Amino acid sequence: MILFVVPAFIIVVAVQFYPLAYSAFLSVTDWVLTESQSPKGFVGLENFAKELSDETFKRSVRNSVLITGGALALQMTLGICLAYLTMGASWRMRAIRTLLILPMVIAPVAAGTLWRILLNSRAGLVNHLLSMIGIKGPEWLASPDWAIVSVILLDTWQWTPFVLLVVGAAIASIPDDLLEVASIDGASRWQTFLYVELPLLLPLLLLTLVFRMLESLLSLDSIYSLTFGGPGYSTYTLTYYIYTLGLRSFNFGAAAASSWLFMVFASLSIGLVFWYQRRDW
Repeated sequence: MILFVVPAFIIVVAVQFYPLAYSAFLSVTDWVLTESQSPKGFVGLENFAKELSDETFKRSVRNSVLITGGALALQMTLGICLAYLTMGASWRMRAIRTLLILPMVIAPVAAGTLWRILLNSRAGLVNHLLSMIGIKGPEWLASPDWAIVSVILLDTWQWTPFVLLVVGAAIASIPDDLLEVASIDGASRWQTFLYVELPLLLPLLLLTLVFRMLESLLSLDSIYSLTFGGPGYSTYTLTYYIYTLGLRSFNFGAAAASSWLFMVFASLSIGLVFWYQRRDW
């Protein structure tokens, strides 16, 4: 029996553990590809210390927290609301749900390019519609603050349908008997949701939150096509920072160290969600 497991184990080690081990090796070496074709030598934790003191790295962490936090808050709220608003098996509800999930099937690069056109401050459709109701549209992609808002809006637009699909399926699985009992006992619609449906949905909501958190933290292509990390470093996230460090500056040692710091940050964030899920209320 063990012999049948060995090939799969070797593949897992080769595909997962070897890259991790090699990146750990790179993180403690001094290797800039434009200066040398191989690592110059062992530098210990120097790469980690440099990254933790680098202002661009710190800003990337802050941007990742802002973008991920803002996007998750909007996606979870809108996804739950849309799931309840589009409940039902009628052809109208099915058609509405189909239309709502269309953004999710668009490639992130294409979505980012589309939104860059829509948010153009001079000829974009968004500012044109705002001007029709007497509102002067902001410089969406030229202002550091509005650029972060633009990234959050793009992520929310594209991935709220994922929350809608998951929550909608979870709502449909709730037994009707529980809802009827709550109604007979005189519970209002809000009380039914808060004390009957929400506790049943909570484990799946937290799992959905983890999936979306990971996807948002790892997002690179949509940011690249929407803002290119700008203006300046205002929309640099951790993944975009690691990309520029490793694949533009070719500083493999620093990029590997940043990747490990990013992995620790992501693991702690997800671990916090799982800890919350396991709490005994």
